[in-house]
Amino acid sequence: MSRATDLAAYVAGFVVAEGCFTAADEASRFNLSVGLAGADEVTCEILHAFFGVGHITRSPRRRPHYDDEVCFTVRALPDLVEVIVPFMDEHLAPSYKRIQYEAWRAALLGYWEHRAKRVRACTVADCDRPHRAKGLCRAHYFEAYRR
Repeated sequence: MSRATDLAAYVAGFVVAEGCFTAADEASRFNLSVGLAGADEVTCEILHAFFGVGHITRSPRRRPHYDDEVCFTVRALPDLVEVIVPFMDEHLAPSYKRIQYEAWRAALLGYWEHRAKRVRACTVADCDRPHRAKGLCRAHYFEAYRR
């Protein structure tokens, strides 16, 4: 096994053990989070470096007998759809967490396809400018309706 495969297996296993896939606000806000004790901050940094998306939040102890906390979180929809979902589809082992993930993924992708507000490209071939009206960018719209 290569080091990359070992690291991917480690990350997937760690998400199975400590990860949380959540959807809030009538399934319009999604996130992947891994919350750990402050002493395990290095693990959150490894996750952040591995995925290249998300952020790390550090929180001081809430009560004297609690530990400090650190949390790796990915909330941006494009990051979840383009980075997290493909990785989890490939590496997440069959488990109860996989069943939870599949339900979360179905809700996320349904929202992404049908309800998410995002910039879409012009429908004219080889044009990647954002569309404005009727699926066309500004230049193609004026070209089509000047006639």
